[in-house]
Amino acid sequence: SSSVAPTAPPPRAAPHPAPPRSATAAMSVRRACARLSAFRPSRAALAEKPKGAFGFGDPAEPGAPGFKAFQAKPPETVSDTVKYITEGTFKAPLRKEIIEAIGYPGQKKNAGVVTMLGRIHYGPGRYDYGRPVMPKGWFANWFYFAWEFGHLMFVVDRWIFFRQLRHLVMFGLCYLPFWLHEQSCKARYEDFKRLNQA
Repeated sequence: SSSVAPTAPPPRAAPHPAPPRSATAAMSVRRACARLSAFRPSRAALAEKPKGAFGFGDPAEPGAPGFKAFQAKPPETVSDTVKYITEGTFKAPLRKEIIEAIGYPGQKKNAGVVTMLGRIHYGPGRYDYGRPVMPKGWFANWFYFAWEFGHLMFVVDRWIFFRQLRHLVMFGLCYLPFWLHEQSCKARYEDFKRLNQA
């Protein structure tokens, strides 16, 4: 019997030299910047940097809702009621309120994962210091819960109400093509029944 001499294994390729630590760190930084660039605030969100959870701009800008004395508690006189409605509820929205209500990439969030948004104004008129000022009369105290809901949704944090309007409008726009298609199908079915009655 003939014996075959074993062949030597092929030589292994030399391992690639490890990159220097400085190059590895630079690559990590580049990757992190690329990953986070999608979450940067858009330029339309304005040239000013966000401050905490309060979006862009001044958290206590002049004319912001909720900072006047007659807006601190339920109005108990006719004059306070008129001022509260005209200068709070029906006041034209500020530029900041409109932009925060529409939303933009990189919009600040609050504790609550993705469903909560930080307040856009901050100050004594926003219940941020001490206890809320309570009304004196029994009627205003009895219906305080209703006033506070309206106060938060339509005066102090009315940009949240504008966000709800945004959802309603977009739901309507998304539903409109389906509704038009439904009406078209109904009309064609009526034509089909009329032409095939016999």
